[in-house]
Order: sequence, then structure tokens, then C-alpha cells
Amino acid sequence: MKSIKSAHFALLVFWLCPALALAESYDIEVMVSGLSPASGTVEVSLFDTPDNFLKEPFRQESGQVDESGRFTARFRALPEGEYAVVAVHDANDNGKLDSGFLGLGGEDYGYSNGAVSWLGRPDFEDAKFMVDQPGILVEIDLD
Repeated sequence: MKSIKSAHFALLVFWLCPALALAESYDIEVMVSGLSPASGTVEVSLFDTPDNFLKEPFRQESGQVDESGRFTARFRALPEGEYAVVAVHDANDNGKLDSGFLGLGGEDYGYSNGAVSWLGRPDFEDAKFMVDQPGILVEIDLD
């Protein structure tokens, strides 16, 4: 009886494999430039819904700024859909986004699509982009 169940399971997996192979996934690369000073850490957050935007990232990647003032994040095996990205430069590596007088100045941050935050935060709609093909490159310039 056990071998019959195993055979049925193996047949089911074999039958589903072509369907699973057809489910496409995509990779995106986020290139953050204009990081000055060329030191510290960059955190890149990827959001997949308006409800989670700037609250709970779908995925995150962080790392050190290179000597040319750049950082590249790669997000692999993403399902097709709309996404938005936020990049934050923690220049002094203290683990938080420092702000200057009255919340102005301080450390840099930026959004996909060049979305701008005037008197508040941009919406997901302003920063979103479509992932529906291979080789998506998102560029965020913090200069």
C-alpha cells in the first residue's frame, strides 16, 4: 500500500513539473549612485503592495558603498507584478537615517521612478514599476 501511494505521489510530481516550470520569475538589479561620502551602508527595500509601502518590505538587501559611491542590489526570482524601491544611505553606519535641522538635510534616500517626497512621503503609485520581463534595471541617483 505504501509503495502505491509513493508511486501516485511520484506521478503527481512528474505531472506538475511542466506546470511549475512555466511559472516565470524575474530578476531585477537596483543601482544606487551618487552616494557621498563614498562610505557607509546602503539599504535597498523592495515593496510589492501599496499597503506595505514604506512599512513592511517584501525583500531587502544592504551592503557597503564602493569607492566610486555606488551600490548594486539584486533581487532574484520575483513573480511578475508591480514593485517600488527605496534606497537609504547610512553614511555614518549608525543604523538609522539621520536628519538635519527641522528634518532637512542629513543622510540621503531615494525612490524608484525618481518619486519625490515634498512635505511627506510619495505614494506607491509614484514609485512603482512593472516587472514583466528579464533584465529590469532600476537606477536611483542620490546626487
